Amino acid sequence: MKATLFENARFYTGREENEYYRYMLVEKGRIKALSNTRPPKSTYAKAVDLEGGNVYPCMIDPHVHLLYTIVLSAMGFDLCTIENAKVTPDTMAGIKERLCAFAATKKPNEPVVANNYILSAIDERRLPTKEELDDWCGGRAAVVYTIDGHASALSTAMLQKIGLEAEGHSGVLMGEEHETVQGRITDAISSMVTPAVLAKGIAKVENNCAAMGVSHIGALEGNGDSKKDLTTLLMLHLARHMDIQVRLYLQYFDIDRVEKFRKYLKFPRIGGCGQWEMDGATGAHSSAFSVPFKDTGRTAPCYYTQAQVDENVQKADALGYQIASHAIGECAIDRITKALLETPSGRFHRVEHGEFFDDTAFERYKSGRFAVVMQPGYAWIDKRYLRSYEQFLPDEIIKRLKFGSLYKAGVCVCGSSDSPVQAIDPYLQMTGMVDFYHEAESVSVFEAFRCCSVNAAKALGEETELGTLEEGKIANFFVADEHLFNVSPQRLSSFRPRCTYYEGKKWKNKKGSVGELVSMLLRPAHKI
Repeated sequence: MKATLFENARFYTGREENEYYRYMLVEKGRIKALSNTRPPKSTYAKAVDLEGGNVYPCMIDPHVHLLYTIVLSAMGFDLCTIENAKVTPDTMAGIKERLCAFAATKKPNEPVVANNYILSAIDERRLPTKEELDDWCGGRAAVVYTIDGHASALSTAMLQKIGLEAEGHSGVLMGEEHETVQGRITDAISSMVTPAVLAKGIAKVENNCAAMGVSHIGALEGNGDSKKDLTTLLMLHLARHMDIQVRLYLQYFDIDRVEKFRKYLKFPRIGGCGQWEMDGATGAHSSAFSVPFKDTGRTAPCYYTQAQVDENVQKADALGYQIASHAIGECAIDRITKALLETPSGRFHRVEHGEFFDDTAFERYKSGRFAVVMQPGYAWIDKRYLRSYEQFLPDEIIKRLKFGSLYKAGVCVCGSSDSPVQAIDPYLQMTGMVDFYHEAESVSVFEAFRCCSVNAAKALGEETELGTLEEGKIANFFVADEHLFNVSPQRLSSFRPRCTYYEGKKWKNKKGSVGELVSMLLRPAHKI
């Protein structure tokens, strides 16, 4: 089979900012050659004119909660939005109005799932109670998640569905109480998911990835508090057939449980959030800092002792797993980085979030033993609209936010969405990098791009296959009318590709029909 020639474009390799070629040959889904002279006609079967576009390697989102993203995109909604440079709604009356309107679109047995509740922007500075949700949602099973996903409010019906005693309970879950029931909440929501919902949600997620030039997702799935965790089994089955390439990280602390699924993985991966969280989140006041939160005067603990973390990390490493672990406060970062540095294999592991690090952690980051998978787009939005950091954190903690220092020190620092916390949108994360919370810690657009491509590929352990346009690598690329590396920081968040190619084939948007879903599932499965 002869190759396809892509021409009339600048093919930026992503290795150096100004390195590009005029022609690219693709054969069997891989890049066969890049050149500045047109290859002989005998070397290709057809030519594709890219109409003067600028071509870049596809980007990767290494930290996504995929099943919940799929479900939310099909049957949930964002409760708070940012409109005209402010959070809307910003009062409990406005929250009531939006929840009532959304619940009115639902059948009596359908759940109400709301994401993106921006607690720091609500005048009352609280989550709705179960009584309020019962009233506003017509007695339906309802859950409202804060924007960081680490606190929630449940209606009486939802409390009952997950086996919590509703009488005397406010319905508001924070910290460990929230974290330890997520499997049951996911089970309750997923039990009401239909094939039509799945088809619609998968199509929306895959179409969005293509619209953004994203080819691969690191999917952090698994709820250890659910005995059967059927939702993760469902995600595992779906991911093996999806067009967007999924790389699964199973969030079980019970490694024997992960071993059952090892045969489906491209290579062994474990962890993420869920049971691999060392602490909670800043908005929920559950990040493990050594100094108290500014507004409460209290500190939050790590979820595990150093001995517990060391034992599980050593066991997972010995079995050949790449480990990913959520850590936000410096106490949590210290706990996981210490354990990861002591693994004898030398395997490349991951710290998820990891933004409020101290000098000790910075030196550990510079060891080159793990990737740091951050969400700079979240900090960018927080500084301008949410203001939770300035409300909740003392200045000495906020000063620890760094990005450029990590990049310049050679740390494999990546951008990711933590979807559904934020949309799968690498340009928002890149905006947060080039216009960082602390201006002196900003990087260039090209450096930001590498954090979402080259570094993200390394975080997945697939840098030999992905991240740059080079001979032998998979031909995943997107075409844009503008030159991405010349876009100003002010316009970067609105940058969009013209089209995207996976393995040399142009993406065509899915419609989201059940028939489309069935056809997808009938295709041969691939490893994730």
